[in-house]
Amino acid sequence: MAEQYECGKRRTIGGSTKRIVGGVPASPGDWPFLAAILGGPEEVFYCAGVLIADQWVLTAAHCVGNHTDVNGWTIQLGITRRRSHAYYGQKVKVRRVAPHPQYNSGIAHDNDIALFQLSVRVRYHEQVSPVCLPPANRVLKPGTVCTVIGWGKRDDKELSEYEPAVNEVEVPVLNRDLCNQWLEHRDLNVTEGMICAGYPEGGKDACQGDSGGPLLCKDPADSTRWYVGGIVSWGIKCAHPRLPGVYAYVPKFIPWIQQQIGTYNDDDAKSEDI
Repeated sequence: MAEQYECGKRRTIGGSTKRIVGGVPASPGDWPFLAAILGGPEEVFYCAGVLIADQWVLTAAHCVGNHTDVNGWTIQLGITRRRSHAYYGQKVKVRRVAPHPQYNSGIAHDNDIALFQLSVRVRYHEQVSPVCLPPANRVLKPGTVCTVIGWGKRDDKELSEYEPAVNEVEVPVLNRDLCNQWLEHRDLNVTEGMICAGYPEGGKDACQGDSGGPLLCKDPADSTRWYVGGIVSWGIKCAHPRLPGVYAYVPKFIPWIQQQIGTYNDDDAKSEDI
């Protein structure tokens, strides 16, 4: 039963190595909350997302755009290789698509968060389980080291391809004012609904194709439990000095997320084994 699975727990067989740009490949089952978001009848890989409940996947609003027709989307869970049809992997159809109503209003990229409601409840197991949501008052202090995961490109050269396997890389949260200073000359604003993470010297970052994926941080009270602190939103180039990755700041959106789940959660939806 789903209740037996605690949020934010991952398998650590033989300990995980710290190895997206500057990252290392993850193994199957390493990140059981990661989702791949596929679009259209050909199920083309669009974005990543993260499972936050048995019927809900969190992603970025820019991944959804105006494509809110539920028939256009498929969510793939339980895989770490994008093209794999792993024994445990399952594709799930979508019941509802909910981009944040204030996405992009007033300030570019602001409120870049969206929810997919799945057409069935997924049953949790070792390769599919939810990440924890942070409390709305959680402050991600500068210097907090989090891990960004995704299938994105390893660099921002035009010919580089999306990675077949998930990569993971550790990045520290940056001071928002500092981030704004670095981006000021580009007329971009890092709002209260965003957070920056990366290194002044560059070298490690999210990149194209990582969009919508999670910035995962360890629970301060339990280092074996992960919560989603950010959702990959935007950035200029990838892993370049003083151009850190910018993420939707999940704690700010917890009230909206809870309101969506509370309003639309379907208690009658059938469970589906994965």
